[in-house]
Amino acid sequence: MNIQVLDPLVAQQVAAGEVVDRPASVVKELAENSLDAGATRIEVELGDGGTSRILVRDDGSGMTTEDAKISVLSHATSKIRKAGDIESVVTLGFRGEALPSMASVSAFTMTTSTGDGAGTKVVVDGGGPAEISPAAHPKGTTVLVDRIFYNVPARRAFLKGPRAERAAITETLTHLAVAHPEVAFRLSENGRDYLSLPVAGELLERLAQIHGVAKARAMRRIEYASGAFEVSGYAALPSLTEGSRTHQTVSVNGRFVRADNLNRGLDDAYRQTVPGGRYPLAALRITVDPRRVDVNVHPTKQVVRFSEERAARAAVAAAVREAIEWRPPSPNATPRPTERTFTQDRLSQPSPRREHAPSFAAESRPVYPAPAARSLSEARERVSEASRPLAEAREPYPEPYEAPERGDLPPLEDLRVIGQLAAGYILVEEPESLWVVDQHVAHERAILARLNDAESPAGVQSLLIPEVVELSASEAMKAAESLEELSVYGFEAEPFGPRSMRVTAVISTLADRDIAGAFKDALAAVSGTGPGHSREDRILATIACHSAVKMGDRLSQPEMEALVKDWLTSRLPATCPHGRSICFRLGINEIGRKLDRH
Repeated sequence: MNIQVLDPLVAQQVAAGEVVDRPASVVKELAENSLDAGATRIEVELGDGGTSRILVRDDGSGMTTEDAKISVLSHATSKIRKAGDIESVVTLGFRGEALPSMASVSAFTMTTSTGDGAGTKVVVDGGGPAEISPAAHPKGTTVLVDRIFYNVPARRAFLKGPRAERAAITETLTHLAVAHPEVAFRLSENGRDYLSLPVAGELLERLAQIHGVAKARAMRRIEYASGAFEVSGYAALPSLTEGSRTHQTVSVNGRFVRADNLNRGLDDAYRQTVPGGRYPLAALRITVDPRRVDVNVHPTKQVVRFSEERAARAAVAAAVREAIEWRPPSPNATPRPTERTFTQDRLSQPSPRREHAPSFAAESRPVYPAPAARSLSEARERVSEASRPLAEAREPYPEPYEAPERGDLPPLEDLRVIGQLAAGYILVEEPESLWVVDQHVAHERAILARLNDAESPAGVQSLLIPEVVELSASEAMKAAESLEELSVYGFEAEPFGPRSMRVTAVISTLADRDIAGAFKDALAAVSGTGPGHSREDRILATIACHSAVKMGDRLSQPEMEALVKDWLTSRLPATCPHGRSICFRLGINEIGRKLDRH
């Protein structure tokens, strides 16, 4: 076939697919135009989930007749004048592709007014010539996109059903609403509201509108600045997760984006706190010099690229981690007031922290903080605290004690351990409720916190009778190559035959546990991950899991009290390192109802 230049209309319809691929992208582009126009209210009305009709109305600045005429021409924009302007663009739209793309694949009508005199109506049918006429319209703009893709049947065939397309539009508008809580949003179809969000005074109020007050209360405020990046917003405690990233909103300079690099930063922050395939709620606002972010990577402008990708990821991880982790309060903290009308025997109050111990609240924050590289001796020191018996006194905490913010977990000062159920669950009494605590996962969380933070000398115990661990040929080869790294985490071993290793020493809490299982799991962690923090996290989690008390282990009263205290004063006590729940609560009122005490 001979090479020919495409007809301009055909070229426009082909190019439209890059910007407008489904009804949700139409809504996104039009809503972003409304935001750029300074709208305080955006209303979207659908027909058949947007597959037959999309109407977007705003109260923004509107357009003059001349601007309205030009706006439906390809690459007509008021945002930039030269290529260099893209480097500092701060508006959501700037390429001038959205309106002409929509007009080329639908029956397009736009009515707009600046509020001075008559408005303007622009009608374009399937990319044909624009028809301009005066029209009455309040200040703002209304765009009707009718019969989308009616003249491109191949593309229309790929549209999903009304319910799926409506869901995609709802998700898109929700993300925009989170990124812009100062704007009211409404989505309706056939008189039914699918989204109705009034103006919110603050981001947390908008999150409460969307997710409910209970979930909003489990979110922690983020205020963080480091280097070129400022991160603000809210992130949920690890106990509040969803099955997808749908409820994670990340915006860069006001633009909702889908950035894998920033998502990985979120995952870094929640590492060892949520199970695989679960995603905590988050609403992050990242502010950065526009010259450091490229928003022109993709026509939809939802994909962005940073000049410092690693720094962006580290800033997100550090910001969220700082928000969701509990750190001991400063010594001059004011005791939390109590409204209890009765008293009970409680866990003994902690004593003041040793003077030489660092205060997490006072430590300085470096630019793009990340866990520092540790020598073998430093890494070994971090396993030492796990070698101490449960009932032994732990490192004291500051006085007066202030309960950490972690959702509905009980405050330590109000608790009384009342016993053990089935040698696996610790029963803890709080005024007006009973808590059932899984002793294994609570102890696992406490041990992991000490493995990450301990500064005491290492406690590695030699085994009176070495443990011989049988391995496959490949495992034995890998173990022989990893002996030095394994020794960092307390496993002192040596080859013992072609397919086995002899473990001669471990940290003391593993001494009477499943040493072979712990060694194999640690070896699997070494083999299954690349060098770096992910491998270290998996090894430490393995040690914590095998060091913790098990279901069926009977504990004394001092041991149970020490376990509960260690768990509740760890930084992330809501979930175990694998993301499972640690406890649940039974209220006195609920117990009374079960016993017919209405």
